[in-house]
Amino acid sequence: MELTGPAFVRDVRRPMSTAQMLAGVARQSVRKRQGALAASLPPGPMKVGQRGLRFEPARIEAYREVCGFRAQPGLVPLTYPEMHFTALIAEAVVSHRFPLSPLGLIHTGQRVEVHVPLKPGDEVDATTELEEIRETPRGYELDFSMSVERDGALAWWGLATLLSRSAATRSGKNRRRPSEPFSKAAGFEVTVAGNTGVRYARVSGDYNPHHLWWFTARPLGYRRPIAHGMWTFARVMSEVLHGVDEDARVVASTSFKRPLLMPSRIRIEAQSLTPEIPEVRFAAREASSGAPHLLGTAALPV
Repeated sequence: MELTGPAFVRDVRRPMSTAQMLAGVARQSVRKRQGALAASLPPGPMKVGQRGLRFEPARIEAYREVCGFRAQPGLVPLTYPEMHFTALIAEAVVSHRFPLSPLGLIHTGQRVEVHVPLKPGDEVDATTELEEIRETPRGYELDFSMSVERDGALAWWGLATLLSRSAATRSGKNRRRPSEPFSKAAGFEVTVAGNTGVRYARVSGDYNPHHLWWFTARPLGYRRPIAHGMWTFARVMSEVLHGVDEDARVVASTSFKRPLLMPSRIRIEAQSLTPEIPEVRFAAREASSGAPHLLGTAALPV
């Protein structure tokens, strides 16, 4: 879908707080419907940036601890920069120019690319742009690109795919069957503690209520809190990147399949990348059934 409407461009000095995000969602959700474009609001380009963002070493260490991220200890973890974009994307989706309701947006996919290794203490510029809106049987999908530049050169890039579900999808009429049969492939099991969402929120700043406690998750349709999808992605990528050289370029993509209720046990299926095995598939599954929470691929580009 062409983005032909008026542009929304903003540079921020300080990212939105959780309270500001939730207030913006509440304000815009009464004016717009989930899964439906506002007829009087043609979609236009959207771009939000933050200059002089510093990757704080203490925060990176806290991120490593909560995500169990053991790989590449001297670097900013592959998945870490993404969490700095939550507030930047929120600036766009809670604005009056956003053509859909911000309520109920679901993070369904994520791609991340390391072009130049980033290190704790680096100062960077971060920019997100709305790249595409497309209609699907489930509703409207949106792609937001994420760029991290250091000294004017691209160091890290990502693409977040969000879904605004149609009424039929929310009611379950368009529910899709799993894209692959349940697996009992080799892997290892991990216990996901009930407080994982709270611990990740303290590091990432993403205090979305359905990630925190049962009494904040139940009004949103979950009997227990659900883990942040990016926490699960980070936990798996630590296994995939174990032993990968610090100067390696890495590309990884994942699809988030179903919520991970906490506490629970998951099985991680992840083979380490090596020069001999430059591309691998990975998964995080419900330990008992094999139902996928996420599926993806990672590669060392030539």
